[in-house]
Amino acid sequence: MPYLKGEDINLGFAKEGTRGTYAAPTIYLPARTPSGVKLAVDKTLVRETSGGGMSSTGAIVVQTRAEGDVEFNIRARSIGFLLYSLLGSKAVSTLASGVYEHVFTLLQGSPQFPTLSLVLSQLGFQDYKYIRSVVKSLEIRTPVTDLANATANFLAAEEATVSDVTVAFDDTDYYFLPQNIEIKIAADVAGLGAASALALKDFSLSIDSNARVNQNISEITPSDVLSLLTEISGSLVMDYTAETAHDAFLAGTYYAMSITMTRDDIDLGSGNSPSISIVLPRVSYEKHDPDRPIDDIVTEKIDFMAHHSTDEGYGIEVTVVNDLASY
Repeated sequence: MPYLKGEDINLGFAKEGTRGTYAAPTIYLPARTPSGVKLAVDKTLVRETSGGGMSSTGAIVVQTRAEGDVEFNIRARSIGFLLYSLLGSKAVSTLASGVYEHVFTLLQGSPQFPTLSLVLSQLGFQDYKYIRSVVKSLEIRTPVTDLANATANFLAAEEATVSDVTVAFDDTDYYFLPQNIEIKIAADVAGLGAASALALKDFSLSIDSNARVNQNISEITPSDVLSLLTEISGSLVMDYTAETAHDAFLAGTYYAMSITMTRDDIDLGSGNSPSISIVLPRVSYEKHDPDRPIDDIVTEKIDFMAHHSTDEGYGIEVTVVNDLASY
């Protein structure tokens, strides 16, 4: 009997040209842990008077779908596929020959966000495909002693077997180190450029589209996967060196926030580097929690929430610079 190693399980994906029509993977993601995407089955118990002394006489499948997550280092190319499905809208412009700027914003007016086809490759074992998939949530982490990383959670309408899968990784899908990251706050978006980067010990950002499957009578697999109202929250940890965060929490002050990752050691052309920039135009501090150890520096953890800004006309904007012409 053969064995399967976790490192031989890989996840690939591609944007579906037609919703629910399988698209072969255009990129594979080198994951930090094997993907947790798997088949999910809902059953109902048959509870009837049978005289057998048992609580049920069977279990019937009433719905199948797929769901699960993958943890990965954030990379400048592959992240765009996930952002497109998670946020729903994009625009692209050319910065230089072979260098492109992709701007992702939250789709408004429709719950049908772009869908992905996923492929779960299991070396030497059966491979699976998942159609009509969306990124339900994305949690980004930028620890001080590790690469910038994230966990994406997927929701898909259907699992099926697939053959002839060849896994290939992209060596120009650049990752980001702690020293490549700057996080800023300012009174408004216009002030972010001149603001100084925060001295942080830890940072996380969670984006959840609250996606759900949409199933009807007469079908065992959902007809669609719909994205609902998006929630964005996060936390930051820094040394307690002033009362600024405490006072902002008490006063209910709003800030603009930016999270920028730039591989300035790599030139894609005309001085453009692989980068990811997230702008949250309206952020409020929801919790302030000082940590006061007796034998170390006092720190403070701030939990924040992002909101739609009527002044800017959006609640989140993500700009990705890479050498990929389109998603």
